[in-house]
Amino acid sequence: MTDTAAQRTATREEIIEDIAEQADDLCHIHDHITRVITNIEIEDDWFTGYDEPGRAKFDLEPMVKTFLYMYARGFSQSELARRLRGAAYVYLRLGLDRPISQQIISHNERSRFDHDDRAVLKAAADCIHDVCADHDVVATNEPALDPDDVQHEDVSEDQIMNAVQRATDLGFGEFSADRASNSKFALEAYFERQGYLNMANAGATSKRRRFARVSERDVVPHGSSHNRTMGKIASPDPQLSLEQFGSGDSEPMWKRVRDELLPPFHAGIEAILDEIAGSDREGIREPVFAAIDITPVEVFVSPFKSEDDVDPGEEPVTYTSNGAEKEKYLKDQFPDPISGLKDSNERGFQFATISIIAEDTPIVLGIEPVRDARRWEDSGEIETTSRGDIVERLLEQASQHVDIHKAFLDRGFDSLQVRDVIDRPDIQYVVGKTKGSSVDEENIEEIKTSDVYDGRVCHGSATYDGRTHDMTYVYDPSGRSDDDYVIWTMNGHVDIGRARALIAQYDQRMEIESQYATIKQHFLPKTSTMEYGKRFLYFLIGVVMYNVWRMANFILRDAVSVHLGEHPPINAGEIIELVAFCLFDPGG
Repeated sequence: MTDTAAQRTATREEIIEDIAEQADDLCHIHDHITRVITNIEIEDDWFTGYDEPGRAKFDLEPMVKTFLYMYARGFSQSELARRLRGAAYVYLRLGLDRPISQQIISHNERSRFDHDDRAVLKAAADCIHDVCADHDVVATNEPALDPDDVQHEDVSEDQIMNAVQRATDLGFGEFSADRASNSKFALEAYFERQGYLNMANAGATSKRRRFARVSERDVVPHGSSHNRTMGKIASPDPQLSLEQFGSGDSEPMWKRVRDELLPPFHAGIEAILDEIAGSDREGIREPVFAAIDITPVEVFVSPFKSEDDVDPGEEPVTYTSNGAEKEKYLKDQFPDPISGLKDSNERGFQFATISIIAEDTPIVLGIEPVRDARRWEDSGEIETTSRGDIVERLLEQASQHVDIHKAFLDRGFDSLQVRDVIDRPDIQYVVGKTKGSSVDEENIEEIKTSDVYDGRVCHGSATYDGRTHDMTYVYDPSGRSDDDYVIWTMNGHVDIGRARALIAQYDQRMEIESQYATIKQHFLPKTSTMEYGKRFLYFLIGVVMYNVWRMANFILRDAVSVHLGEHPPINAGEIIELVAFCLFDPGG
């Protein structure tokens, strides 16, 4: 027997038996092996193989449960690491304050627990698995998150729930729909359900019991009723349905949908920013840095008819794709706002946003639909959205709420119109530029042949619609290849030191890419609908949920004493179930 084993007050067999008995009792309370493991009580003197417990970065009990979880679920160290940082946020249930890497897992398994400890853990984990299998509570997925799962340092469950409730009230308070006075469910019930669908990545027709599990309502809306109500919310005119909009409208349907839904969205933003401004701590320090970008939501429905559906005498459209001329027959009904994407065979809805970046609380300030030409269309016969018009509208939306000092855009916005739009209100910009002009080629060639410098700053000017703007061009190696260079443009004639500082700040533009990934992964529902009103509404609600998440974390920051920019107390995935509990009070 080792010295550490002698320090234990219980034998190996007694520890394993105790854990097995606890697991059996817990199986009558919980319906998942993960919950069984995370609710097992671990005595302090059961595992004593660690020589210097005072230096350990993680408490003993969370680490014991972590390895019981790994062994009982049959995971390797790398699989465990992926689970801990996954959407289910298993690490919270295990009592860890953050996901841990495979290296940390390996170190703790090898150094913190001696051979006897590891043998006890593995044997106890085998017993847990057998007991859970007997009770049929072993599953490959993870259970839903409960409010009491989310703890962070000094943050209490009540603080978390109050923060989420407050942020949700602010974000959703102004949405409405034209509905009968005797409607069975209040509008709040539908937003509650939609919030859950957005966060649970579920379709609107998912069985009601999945949502009813987290709702406090006795009865929840049916999927078909839900779809109708969402359509009414997105309908620009109470007298018209989305299907009734015709070509005689003064504006395209997708623009009218935008104009209908943006006012309540902006009311929510204003409420959130007022809340931040009213805090004792500065959450938004104006003027702000902002990023503008476009994200697609791809659809997989073809706009073309099959040969069996072609009517006699019908005329095809002719277009060029990948250098080859093609003839296709268009479907009679294909949503107008769907754009062609970068790849020739891809299509989707596109949305542009403007977001606060840098050290301020990251809030999305504006949304704008994007309509690009499709390959089979005559761009002169359809209404598309130029990048300049998109940027102008986004800046107008954002200016309702904050003063913008700097704007960062990638080369997808490389146009004189865009630069003119940003330069006129005296906003400093950094916009990526596409190589193409002879001047660009000459400057890059000169850099390549130089033995003195590997980049270059040039000054010039550009004229758009009669207005001339001073510009600075910066040529830099891309980092991907010695022969590849990136070009940055910024307004005004700036020296090399300021140009380098602006480019360093431009790196913060990548925060908007992270926003898109978070919104799509955590806050955007699965849907097959091709109705633009619903698509825009679902994306808008996803953005609202993102803002709610950020707002909830801002409210909690005083409780955890962290600075802006540090990891938030509530991760995006953790809020998935919380907002379903908090979105609206039951009733009505």
